[in-house]
Amino acid sequence: MILLFLFFIFIFNVQTFLHFNNNTYIEQLPSDYFYSFTKSKSIPEPYLISINDELMNNLSLSMIDRQEMAELLSGNKLLSGSRPVAMVYAGHQFGYFTSQLGDGRALLLGQLNQWAFHAKGTGPTQYSRGGDGRAVLRSSIREYLASEAMFHLGIETTRALSLVGSVLSPVYRETIETAAIVVRIAPIVAFIRMGTFELFSTRLQYQQVRQLADFVINNMYDKPLSSKNRYNLLLIDITHRTANLVAYWQAFGFTHGVLNTDNMNVIGSTVDYGPFGFVETKLQGYIPNHSDDEGRYAFDRQPSIAAWNLAKLRLAFDSLIESTYPINEQYEFWLYFNRTYDNLMRKKLGLTFYLQSDKWLYEEILRLLDLYHIDYTRFWRQLADDIIPNEIQNEHWYYVYKQRLALEGSYANKIRREQMNRINPKYILRNYMAQIAIEKAQKGDFNEIDRLFHLLRHPYDEQPDMNDYAKASPEWAKKIIISCSS
Repeated sequence: MILLFLFFIFIFNVQTFLHFNNNTYIEQLPSDYFYSFTKSKSIPEPYLISINDELMNNLSLSMIDRQEMAELLSGNKLLSGSRPVAMVYAGHQFGYFTSQLGDGRALLLGQLNQWAFHAKGTGPTQYSRGGDGRAVLRSSIREYLASEAMFHLGIETTRALSLVGSVLSPVYRETIETAAIVVRIAPIVAFIRMGTFELFSTRLQYQQVRQLADFVINNMYDKPLSSKNRYNLLLIDITHRTANLVAYWQAFGFTHGVLNTDNMNVIGSTVDYGPFGFVETKLQGYIPNHSDDEGRYAFDRQPSIAAWNLAKLRLAFDSLIESTYPINEQYEFWLYFNRTYDNLMRKKLGLTFYLQSDKWLYEEILRLLDLYHIDYTRFWRQLADDIIPNEIQNEHWYYVYKQRLALEGSYANKIRREQMNRINPKYILRNYMAQIAIEKAQKGDFNEIDRLFHLLRHPYDEQPDMNDYAKASPEWAKKIIISCSS
């Protein structure tokens, strides 16, 4: 009798862990064009490396047996209510158009209300193009940590719910690595890419372009857009969201690494973490991706690349645009980007009101940081305490800055310091930190993953026992190479 009772408790817990109550993507769009129903390929002996307890609480999910969760979150077992699909799209990759891409190693598992669950590394799909459909532990750890770090920095992003590994599933990349699976959580439109629109427009499938646009409108807004020029308004809004996102990347020093049109979504959030990196002592020409030989996706080129990608999206929208309402997406992008970026940089300086000359001030600071190889994140954090690197103490910017603060009556002001420390993080995910976590994980020690996960949830707090993580990267970190292969 007791065993029967425990059995029912177990079954109840499995069911209450996660039950998908909808999947708007397959409910509102036909499989003939937009996706393919796909089963995940089982992975041998999966184990739960880490779970995002904060996100679990936000989604009102219940913790169950770790091994059972590993089976469910790896795709070995079908989650309740799940009808997995691989989504199709196209994209401009490094400037060249690829007519069909798609989820070659990922599955849209289902939705819990508006939240879509997207698993990465679940095996081959119809869009794998000969690939094995797996993700490696190395890149999965980086995405798991980075997406949470970005969320708590206040930058729009997908979030990772779980990280599952399997030592018995070899993955062949530059070397033989072990497999891992990350489940990503975001509104469903976060997985609609600029390249999704390109797929149908280049095939002259204008009905599908319209269906996709209607889907985005129906699932991205609480209130309906104007019926007269709704597609114009949609394109403008996507442009503004993209401008806002890239402005935050630039202000916080984040470099995506592979800004193809299939890696930028329509909701304006960070998606598809690959060879990313935060700038440290090099700003101009910083390239985290060793495959980017020409520096197309360098840190300082991200705004221009985003504008280029939006131009491709504008072409994909041609069949939808009302000619009586002309759109200049380039003007809209640069207007919103410059406005947002300027506002963020003035906040980083601790300034409260606008002066046109402020742009010279922060641009001069960026020039000097790059010239003298001064750590970007540490400089801004220490500026609140008036700690200035010796190399630039006697430069003209410092005199101008002190005069500017005096003009606001806020020099050495406690409130100003607190405000600056709310936008200038003490902790970011430096490449060496992720590398140490990866190397330990490859030996079966996952403690560093959880340690970093909790550290990066409080990037603006002092956390005295974590001060070592706020130091500049060690010299050996310069040899770390990040690749697209994952």
